Amino acid sequence: MKVAFKLGYLGGGYHGFQLQPEVLTVQSVVRDALQSLRLNDGSFCYAGRTDRGVSALGQVIDFFIDPRKASLAAPRVINSRLPPDVWAWAWATVPENFSARHAALWREYRYILPKEGLDLDLMRDAGRELLGVHDFRNLSSQKSRSTTRNLMKLDISEESGSVLLEVRADGFLWNMVRKIATVLEKVGSGERDLDWVRELLDPGVNRGVNPAPAEGLILMDVGYQGVDWTLEPYSMRMAQERLSKIWRREAALAEATGVLARAMSF
Repeated sequence: MKVAFKLGYLGGGYHGFQLQPEVLTVQSVVRDALQSLRLNDGSFCYAGRTDRGVSALGQVIDFFIDPRKASLAAPRVINSRLPPDVWAWAWATVPENFSARHAALWREYRYILPKEGLDLDLMRDAGRELLGVHDFRNLSSQKSRSTTRNLMKLDISEESGSVLLEVRADGFLWNMVRKIATVLEKVGSGERDLDWVRELLDPGVNRGVNPAPAEGLILMDVGYQGVDWTLEPYSMRMAQERLSKIWRREAALAEATGVLARAMSF
């Protein structure tokens, strides 16, 4: 039988998702967990790679298991072999031909920007230019294959002093979301205008922007047809408790950094 899991993780402690030699990745710790439980040889398919520093709430993996071991294919069991910053929280039985990568209808990311100095109305104007089917070559680090994508959703909101970008597409190019974040930030700050955004969408124009920092990016969800997810409240509660502790520690560090930075101004 084949099962699928939703994974969350904090990306700061890993060299991205995909396996790499001699470094710790999210895939390597999940592989080790599956092997230690003897669910399979540690191999699995995943919905998408995330770069170093990128976090996730809705990464999806799938793998085959012996039906006699179905009771072990539960989030709480797998979490017992995972580090605190990687966790499973939902699962589903899926058809044998299911692929977490190829069956995905869309992927959704969130990018978090500091609010200071940004005009959200200007950012929304720029976002409307990006919506729909475009050649995003100038907003990608990927040049070799087709760079046309359908940007289905780009919502911009404010929460707790931050600007949240919610971006959904039928597929994303390498660094596409982080470069969109840079574009919106430059327009929101008044540094660039809508004509510049339109130029970036012109495949006949060779332009480029730097990607925003990876730490602000989260893979929020991946959409599929006909997958009936079962949530596991225990695993969700345990993850929430661990994340709250990490959040308080990181918030204290951020505030201390701000104090030091302000003390150095003159």
